[in-house]
Amino acid sequence: MKNFLKLLGITIINILLCLTVSAQQKFTEGKMIVDEISFEVSFPKTESIVVSSRLPKYKDGYPLPQSPTPPLPIRRGDMEVDTLIDRKIIYEALKEKLDKLKANSEKITIRYVFGQDGNVLDISSYSLPKNTLTPKELAVIDKRLRKEVKATFKGREYLEHPVIFYGREIRF
Repeated sequence: MKNFLKLLGITIINILLCLTVSAQQKFTEGKMIVDEISFEVSFPKTESIVVSSRLPKYKDGYPLPQSPTPPLPIRRGDMEVDTLIDRKIIYEALKEKLDKLKANSEKITIRYVFGQDGNVLDISSYSLPKNTLTPKELAVIDKRLRKEVKATFKGREYLEHPVIFYGREIRF
C-alpha cells in the first residue's frame, strides 16, 4: 500500500508539472499572428528561416520614385542608422540566451524600410537560424525596433526615394 501511495503521489506531481509547464512556441511555416503582429514564415534552407513582417498596407510593395528616370543611389555616409539601439533591443530581449547564441556564432539579419523622416516605416523581413528565438520574442523585438530605431540622412539623393531600404546583420 505504501508503494501505491508513493507512486500515486509521484504521478500527481508529474501531472501538475506537465499542466503548469508550457512548451515554448516554435515558428511554423505559413502565417502566424503573435501579439497582434502578423508574420509569414518560410524555411528556404534547412538551417535558417525567413520571417516576413511586412505591414498589410505594403502587401503589394513599397512606394516607388515618381521620376521617369531612376534616382541616384544614396551615397555611402549619407545615411546613418543608430546600430547600437537595435543591438541593445535584441540583446535585452534575448538576455537569457546570449551565451548560447554567442557560442553558436548565430546572427539575425533585419531588412528595414525607412521613410524620409528617418522613422521605420516597415521591417520587411528577418532572417535567422532555426531555434534562435521564439515568435513571442520576435514580436517583442519587432515592436521595439519599429518605435526606437531611427535613421538620419545627408545629401539630397534620399529626397527622391519615397522609402529607403537598409539591411542590418547582428552577430552574437
